[in-house]
Amino acid sequence: MKTAVDGVFAVAPAGTSSLMTLVETWGLQRGRPIAIEDGRLPVGVFGQWLSFPDRDVLKVRSEELSRERTIAHELGHMVLGHRGQAITEYATAHMEAASIDLVAFMLQRSCDETRAWPDEEIDAERFAGLVLRRLERAGAAGEPSSRRRIDDIFC
Repeated sequence: MKTAVDGVFAVAPAGTSSLMTLVETWGLQRGRPIAIEDGRLPVGVFGQWLSFPDRDVLKVRSEELSRERTIAHELGHMVLGHRGQAITEYATAHMEAASIDLVAFMLQRSCDETRAWPDEEIDAERFAGLVLRRLERAGAAGEPSSRRRIDDIFC
């Protein structure tokens, strides 16, 4: 896990202390821009990584209090090579005039049936905790100390 986190920081500018900088530089490294969008998500879903042919979108529940944690978690799925169920690619390939919005809507509706394996969720959470702690040490956390203590217990 530490190797994956080190890899993300290795492609970022030296001394990076911003999660948004990490997301942006990881997108540049992959040759695919990564957008972060607020939006409505199904109950129990705080964030989603949507992979489109030309870009990636990290969608975060609009009212999510731990926004940075959710973004870092979804970035973790991307960095760790998690795939989940490729509904977006399937729908794009099999629907004649499918719009990106329709594909995203279908993904949201079927979220409960397409959850990643629990191990992938645990790994993404660990990744998020390590990234946020490292950013905090660099001077940019933004998370309350109680949240950091919880992270220390589980990560």
